[in-house]
Amino acid sequence: MSRYRTDDEIEEIAKRLRMRLGFERDTPIDMMAVLQKLQVLSACFRFERLTDFKLPDAEAQWDAAQGLMTLRESVYQGVIAEHPRARMTAAHELGHFALGHSGVRNRSLVKNAAEKFVSAVKQEEFEARRFAAIFLAPAYLVGASETVESISSRFGLSLEAAAIRQEEVAKLARRATGQMRELPPGVVDFLRAAKERGEKVTTVLPD
Repeated sequence: MSRYRTDDEIEEIAKRLRMRLGFERDTPIDMMAVLQKLQVLSACFRFERLTDFKLPDAEAQWDAAQGLMTLRESVYQGVIAEHPRARMTAAHELGHFALGHSGVRNRSLVKNAAEKFVSAVKQEEFEARRFAAIFLAPAYLVGASETVESISSRFGLSLEAAAIRQEEVAKLARRATGQMRELPPGVVDFLRAAKERGEKVTTVLPD
């Protein structure tokens, strides 16, 4: 099984790919232009579309041996229409290519046994999911005080994906500056009550 990649490493891989394609600062990035340009620049990457009927169990697929990304027609049209889910699906499969994953990987509608139980496959699918969000909304382009709504609008993410990405970027910033994440109010109240009861509490609580 390959070594676990950190978020910082995936951020760097995503940034290098954006730079290679000439889309370093694009928000939102045009995923169809990404696929078309990468197909021209790399002999190891091409993509095609299949009818939903011919790809019934997956939204998309990456075949490393063939260097081929396959998109269902509905996903392909969704990428053109800039639908957040379709963009994320294309970026997910792109992640398998960018991260050098081997074999055949599916963006499955229903998780298969390998995705659930095989450690290497689970790790690669997890990495591809992280890459997708990072590629679409890299930390260096997300503002420090940017709202979930702004991230969603500027980067073409769903509100759910934007909320997750906001927290991921904040976590990277905290780690870079050595800051600790603020404790939720409920946790602060619990620790205060414990301290008042005379229990040992080493956490520094806000005033």
